[in-house]
Amino acid sequence: MISRILIPLLALCFASSAAIAQDKITDPNQLPPLPTPQAEDLVCKCVTTFQLKKDDVFFLKVGENYYQIELYGETVSQPLPVRGARTFTLYKQVTDEEGKVTYKPAVQQALSGTGKSHLVILKRKDAKSPITSAGLNLSSSSMPANNIYFYNESTAPLGLQVNTTKTVVQPFSKFTYPFVNTTRNTYTSAKVIMRYKGENKIMSSKRLRLVPGRRIILIAFPSVARAKLGSTPLRMLAIQDMPK
Repeated sequence: MISRILIPLLALCFASSAAIAQDKITDPNQLPPLPTPQAEDLVCKCVTTFQLKKDDVFFLKVGENYYQIELYGETVSQPLPVRGARTFTLYKQVTDEEGKVTYKPAVQQALSGTGKSHLVILKRKDAKSPITSAGLNLSSSSMPANNIYFYNESTAPLGLQVNTTKTVVQPFSKFTYPFVNTTRNTYTSAKVIMRYKGENKIMSSKRLRLVPGRRIILIAFPSVARAKLGSTPLRMLAIQDMPK
């Protein structure tokens, strides 16, 4: 009689211990690898426009599981799958006083439009400020091929020269430059100019290959890393892909 009571109790204790141990997992290496995006998934890439802090460790929830994702300062992430609601959410891991691990939203960005491909721009004014975001719908109807899209994510007006076209792009604005009748060996250059220390200076320059059926996305933003190196305090990232 006693054994009939003790055995279920012991089994329950062991099961509870296993559950507690699972909750206390803090080593990212013990988490499963991030799943590859499937055909039915929304897909996001993140552009991080700031330098990450030591505690900027983010997780992505896919289905019922959390996966740590690798984000790096001032660059573009790998494609990230989004399932369920059309909202891209980054979570941060939180451990309470009892050692239980939970995940709380740190960044949430609605994914507008009907397209399956999106770009999320992560922003932070300074190291103490919260992270904000902006979303771009990368569908072929929203951003068709055979165009260069320039986004000014800085607080200053920027001069932009593409080939012989010159324009001024206001802060947090976009400029579109179409290219037509090109071959796969057609190249052009894009130069970004900013008023710096009383002079107009070229902040960044990129040589661009204009491929028919593809598009180029340029994102310019203040660069803490470049400023620390004594370089021009602006970085420009380029993404070239084929709209879907």
